Amino acid sequence: MKPRQVVIFVFSVIAGLGLIMLFFPEDGIKITENFTLHFITPNELLNDNITKIDVDSIIENQINIDSIDTDMDTASSSNAKSMNIEELKELINRIEFPNGDSTLLWSFFEKLDNIDNLGKVRIIHYGDSQIEGDRITSFVRYKLQNKFGGQGYGLNTVGKLYAQFSMIQENSNNWERYTSYMNINESVKHQNYGAMMAFSRFTPIRDSLEPISETKTTAWIEFTESNLSYKNTRQFKQVKIYYGNSIVPTYVTASINDSIVLQDTMIVDTGLNVLSYYSSDYVNNIKFQFESYESPDFYGISFEDENGLLIDNIGLRGASGTIFNNINSDLLSEMYDMLNVDLFILQFGGNAMPYLETEEQVENHGIYFYHHLLLLKKLRPNAQILVIGPSDMATKIKAKYVTYPLLEKLIEELKSASFKAGGAYWDMYSAMGGKNSMRAWVATDPPLASTDHTHFTPIGAQVIANMFYNALILEYKQYQTYKTDTIN
Repeated sequence: MKPRQVVIFVFSVIAGLGLIMLFFPEDGIKITENFTLHFITPNELLNDNITKIDVDSIIENQINIDSIDTDMDTASSSNAKSMNIEELKELINRIEFPNGDSTLLWSFFEKLDNIDNLGKVRIIHYGDSQIEGDRITSFVRYKLQNKFGGQGYGLNTVGKLYAQFSMIQENSNNWERYTSYMNINESVKHQNYGAMMAFSRFTPIRDSLEPISETKTTAWIEFTESNLSYKNTRQFKQVKIYYGNSIVPTYVTASINDSIVLQDTMIVDTGLNVLSYYSSDYVNNIKFQFESYESPDFYGISFEDENGLLIDNIGLRGASGTIFNNINSDLLSEMYDMLNVDLFILQFGGNAMPYLETEEQVENHGIYFYHHLLLLKKLRPNAQILVIGPSDMATKIKAKYVTYPLLEKLIEELKSASFKAGGAYWDMYSAMGGKNSMRAWVATDPPLASTDHTHFTPIGAQVIANMFYNALILEYKQYQTYKTDTIN
C-alpha cells in the first residue's frame, strides 16, 4: 500500500471512530441483562470530569480534640492548645440535627457527666461489615473510656463469628450461630434473637415433637487478651452471659488461668436471664465450660468494669439496617433495659446501595429505615439515636471507579428518616470528601480503603473513627459551655 493510501486509510478510520463517538448512546447499548456495550464520549476523551479529592489535606487537617482546650482561661496555664468552639466547627465535619436542634444529645451528655453516680453508661454501635471485627468502634471506645472512665469490650458473640483484634476468642467446634438477618436457618421457629440479632447454641435446635437427648453435651469458650487491642479493652471485672430458652439445667464452670472461679447452674426458664461473674481484681482472660442435655439460646456475653462507659460493637455483615422488626420486640425491649442502653449508633447503607436501582427504591428504603428507627425509640424511649451514614462507595462504570449514581439520594433519604424519627445524623460521605472520594482513599500510600472501593483499611477506619469522635466531642463541648454559662 502506498504512503498516500495509508494516510487516507488512517484518517478514514479516525473519522469513522469520531462519528461513532458522536452518535453512540452515552448510556451504551444493552446487549444482555448483564452486559452493556459502551464507547468513549467526546467529553471523556477531552476531560477527566471526575473531581480530584485531596486526601492528604483531609488527613493533615485531622485534630486530636482532646488536646484542645476551648476554655481560654485554663488553656493559658496548661500545655493544651487553645481554640474556640467556632474555630473547631471549621475543622470538624459536624453532626447534624433535626431543625438544627443541637440539644438533642444533651440528655446523653448529662449522663456522661454523672457517670460516677449512674455507675454505667452504655452505647450500642450497630453496623454492617464496615464495623465488623471492632473496626471504628474500637477507637471510639478507647477515646471515650479514657475520657469518661470504663474498661472492657462490652458485648460479644458466644459462638465465634469472625476474626476481631480486640479480644482473642476460641471455642469448641460444636457451636452454631443463628442470625435474624442473613441466611436465616429454617429450623428456627421463633424470633427470639436478642440485642445482637442472633443467638448461639452448642446442641442443634430440636423439633418440639422430638424427645430431649439422653446424652449430655459439653462445650467451651475461652477469651484472652489481644496484643493488638487498646489497653482499656484488655481487662475487665465483670462477665455477664445473656441467655434464654433454657428448658433443662445447664452446668457452668468458669476458670481463670486454669483455676476454677465459678461453678453454677443456669436458670431453667424460657425467658431472658443473665449469668454473672464478678472479680474483685481486673482479669484479662476467662474460660467457660457448659454441660447440658440441651443448650440454652445464648444472646451474648459482656465484658465490663464495675462502672464507666461501655460501647458494644455489633457488626451485622450483609444487613441494611432494616432488621429490628425481625426480632421479638418484647425480648428486645427487655434486653435493652437489662443492658441499660443510653445511645444507639446505627451505621448502615453500604449493603443496600448496590441493590437500589431507582429513586423510588431508594425512597422506599428510607421509609423502611425510618420505621425501624421508630421501633427502637418505642423499645427504649429514653435512649438517643445517632445515625452514621454510608461512606462513599464506588462502582466500576466503563473503565473507571465512580460513586454509585444513587448514593447521594440514599444519604438524603437516610438523613431525612433520622431527623423524622428524632435522631441525629453524621455524614461520613461528606467527611471523607464527598463524591468520588473513595477512589482517592484507595490510591493513598498506605491505602486508607481497600480495592473493593467500599471498605476502609484498618488505618482508614481509624481516620474515620477519629473524625466521628471529634464531631461527637465538639457537641459535648458545646453542651459543657452552655452548662457553664447557665451556672455562672
